[in-house]
Amino acid sequence: MAVTDFIHRGVCGMYGQLTSDVPLGPFEGTTITVWSGQGKRAKLHATPSCSYLRSARGVERTVYLDAAVVGRMCPQCGTYGSWARPGTGLAVFLDTLTGLGLLYELDSFRDPDEDAFEDEEVRHAAAVLYKPVADNPAVPAEHDDEDDTWEGRQEAQRVRESVLRQWGGALASMHRTHRQLALFPWLRAWAGAALEAKAGYLRVLQEQAQLLVAERALLAATAAAAMTEPDVPADEPAFAPLGDPGEARRQLLSMWRRWRSAVEDSWDDPQQQTYVVHHLTDTMGSRRKGRDQMLERARAVVAGWEADVRAVAGERHGDRVVVARLPRDAAERGSGRSLVDRLGEWELGVLASYTADAVWEPQSVITVRVPEPVAVRLLTQHHTLSYSEPETAEAEQPTAQSPSNPRPSTGSGVGPGVFDDTPVHSRRLVTGEHLRALRAATRDAEQLYVVFSVGSGLEVVALSVLEERCAAGWQGSIIAGASDLPDALFAPRQPSPAQEESVWPARIHDPHHEAFGSHLSTAEGERVLVRLCEGRRDTDHALRSLALARGMADLRQLEAVGYDDRDFPHRPFASAVWHGLLAMEQLDLEPFESVIDTGWQSGSGLPLGILAGVQAYTSDADGRYQGRAHSPDCTHPRPERGVSRDDDLVTIGELLGNKGFDPCSKCGGYAVRRLSQDQVAYYRAAHRLHVLTRRVQSTAARNDSTGSAELAATLQEFTDLDRRTAHAWFPLRKEARRWQQAVDALLVELPGSA
Repeated sequence: MAVTDFIHRGVCGMYGQLTSDVPLGPFEGTTITVWSGQGKRAKLHATPSCSYLRSARGVERTVYLDAAVVGRMCPQCGTYGSWARPGTGLAVFLDTLTGLGLLYELDSFRDPDEDAFEDEEVRHAAAVLYKPVADNPAVPAEHDDEDDTWEGRQEAQRVRESVLRQWGGALASMHRTHRQLALFPWLRAWAGAALEAKAGYLRVLQEQAQLLVAERALLAATAAAAMTEPDVPADEPAFAPLGDPGEARRQLLSMWRRWRSAVEDSWDDPQQQTYVVHHLTDTMGSRRKGRDQMLERARAVVAGWEADVRAVAGERHGDRVVVARLPRDAAERGSGRSLVDRLGEWELGVLASYTADAVWEPQSVITVRVPEPVAVRLLTQHHTLSYSEPETAEAEQPTAQSPSNPRPSTGSGVGPGVFDDTPVHSRRLVTGEHLRALRAATRDAEQLYVVFSVGSGLEVVALSVLEERCAAGWQGSIIAGASDLPDALFAPRQPSPAQEESVWPARIHDPHHEAFGSHLSTAEGERVLVRLCEGRRDTDHALRSLALARGMADLRQLEAVGYDDRDFPHRPFASAVWHGLLAMEQLDLEPFESVIDTGWQSGSGLPLGILAGVQAYTSDADGRYQGRAHSPDCTHPRPERGVSRDDDLVTIGELLGNKGFDPCSKCGGYAVRRLSQDQVAYYRAAHRLHVLTRRVQSTAARNDSTGSAELAATLQEFTDLDRRTAHAWFPLRKEARRWQQAVDALLVELPGSA
C-alpha cells in the first residue's frame, strides 16, 4: 500500500488511523484484549464501550497484535482508542502514532491545500508590499483609489502572513515527525516517501516566503533592536501640549519604546510604524490647541529614527553562519502552542529567508547564512530557538544529512521493557527520549514513579524529577508508576453514604473519648482525600499516589520541577493528596512540656516517646527569615498548596521548646505528618494522663479522698502496660521509666493512698 493511503479519510477525517501496513516492530505479537461482536469478520474494538460496537453481547477476547488484527480494527478505535494499558510501551507507541500523532504529521504539509497561494499570487503580493508608501499619494476622499490601495496592501499582508505561517507550520511538522520517528526507528524506511514529499513542499513554501520578506526590513528591524535611548527634543515649543519638559520627555521616550518594539519584530518597512505618534494624544481632545503641530513634529522625530535604521540597513555586510537548535520535545499535541506559535515575526522571517540546511537527527538543527548584524542579534539576544556558532554545534552534530534522508539512529527507541510491560529483570535503562515520549503520549504522565538505580536503590520520584536526573546522566530503570499498583490493594471506593458529612468533622477535645486524636491519623487522611476527590475521576489515582508517597522519608522530595506547556507548575498528584499525607494543624504538646514552678503548671513533663520523631513541615523552623513561619497549607506564602523543597523539616522533638520558631497566627506555622495507629494511641494516652494529673492535684489540694479509688483505678491502667505497648510507645527504656515514675508519683499524691 502506498504511503498516501495510510490516513483513513472517512469516519476519522484527517486524523491518523493505524492501518495494517504500519510496521509494528518489537510490539508485533504483543498480547492485547479486544472486544468484538458476533461473527468471524466482526470488527475489533479497544473498549466494550465503543459506540461502533453495536452488539449488546460484545465478546472479550485476547489476541496477538499483528497486521491482521490491525486490519480488523474499528476505525474509531484505531484513531482514538488505546489498545494497551496507559503508560506501557505499546500504549506510548499507539498514542504517538494515532490521532494527531505521527500518522497525521506524515500526511500533513506534503502538498498544497485549498488555502495555499499560487506563485503568481505571491509575486503580486510581494510587489504590493515592496511598493514604497510615497509612491501611493493620497487622493481626494471622493475617489476610491485610496481605499483600493489600502485594501490591496491588507490583502498582500494577509498573503504574507499565511505563507510565512504555513512555512513555519511545515517546519514544525517536519521537526515533530523526526522527533517521533526517532522513538521508533523501524518506521523510518516505511515513512521515507512521506518524508521526501514533506521536504519538497517545505522547500516550495520557503521559496514563496523568501519573496515576501525583504532583507532591508529584517536589517532595519535588527538595527532598531540595537538602538540605544535617543535624545528627544522635549523642550521644543511644539511639545508644550504634553506638559512640562520632564513630562514631554517621558512621553516621547515612551513613544520611542513603542516604535522600537514594533519595528524590531516586524516584516514591514519602519515607515509603517509611524502610527505610534498618535499615542501622544491619548489624554487630550481633538481640539486641543497645538495638537496638530505636535503630531507633525512627532512624525518628523520618528522619521529621523527611521532614517537612522535605514542607513544601517543600507550598509554592506558580510555573511555569517549561525545554527539554530529546535527543542527536543517530541510533540506538542494538544498543547495549543506549536513551535511556530512561539516564533516572533522577525525570527520566523529570518529563518524563512536565510535557512541553508537542516539536520533533523539526533537533534533538529537549522543552519542559516545571515548578514553580520542579524547574526549578532541572534547570538546575543533571547529568542525562541537557541542559536550558536557552528563550531559549538559540531560537537553534538558532527555530520549533516538532507531533510528527506536522515542518518540512521543507533538507538533502539521506545520498545517493550522501558516501562512496566515486561518482567522487572528485563527492564531497559530509561532515557530522556523515553520520558519525553511518555509525557507526549500519556495524559497523566506527570505522576510518581518507583525507580531503581545501583547508586541509590529504590526511590519514588515525580516524572519531571526523573527527566532532570536523566539529563544529568542518571542511569536506572522504571519499576512502576502510581497507576501501575495492583488493583487488589485498593478496595473499590463508594460515594460517601452521608453526603451531609463534613470533610472536616468537629474536633473532639475530650481525651477520654475513644476518637480523640483520630483527626491526626493516616486513616483520617485517607478519608479526607476520598471526600475531597469525591465525584472526580482521579480519586483512584490519588489513593495510589498517596500509597507511594507514604513510603517517602522526606516529603520535600515529592515536589515536581518545571512547568508544563501552559506555564503551570508540574504536579505529580492532585493537591488533595497532601491532606492525606499531612494533618494541616499542630499537635497539642502541653502534656510534654516541662513543669513550670510559678504557682501554676502548664505541662506534665511526660516523655515524647514515639511522638518525638513525628515530622513537621514549615517554611521557617528557626526564625531565619523575615516574617513568620507558615504551614504548607497556608495561603500567605504561596498560591500552590503542599510541601516545597525550600521548606524546613523538623521533628516534634526538635520543635518542642524551640524559641526561634515564630508561627503564623492563622495556620499555626507547621503541619505534621499524619500519625500511625500507635502514635495516635500514645497521643491520646498522654493527654488522658495529663488531665488526670490536674484532677489528682486538685483532689490533693482539697485533701478530698472522695473519688480517690476511682482515680487510682484509672491510673493503674497506665502503669500496667503490656510489653508490646511499652515497646511501641517508648523507643528508649528511660522514657518508659519516666512515664512509670509520673504515674507512681500521682498514685502517691492521692489522698488516702497507701
